[in-house]
Amino acid sequence: MNTSKPPRRSFEPQQKITAVLSIWSERRTSAQLCQEMDISPALLGQWQKLALEGMLRALDPRQRDPLPLVNQRLSKLIEKKLTGSKGKLEKRLRAIQKSKAVTTTS
Repeated sequence: MNTSKPPRRSFEPQQKITAVLSIWSERRTSAQLCQEMDISPALLGQWQKLALEGMLRALDPRQRDPLPLVNQRLSKLIEKKLTGSKGKLEKRLRAIQKSKAVTTTS
């Protein structure tokens, strides 16, 4: 009887970026993407949270390190999402900022 677990899968950063952007650009739903990649919704949520945190860090004016420029297509996508009618990205951004504010004041 073999009780060993299958090896843990790992995803390349490019795969994660593509997954998150496909959700944000509304090309796929979260459920579709999770089924296609055979991942949990919680993992996809983690990737989205990390992507937002990375963008906040990259766009923070107090950041001292020079960062690469955001490509034009990504900038347009971010702007569209921030001004979009659904406001999913804006809600997530506010939630992250709120959680960061709580942790820094504690």
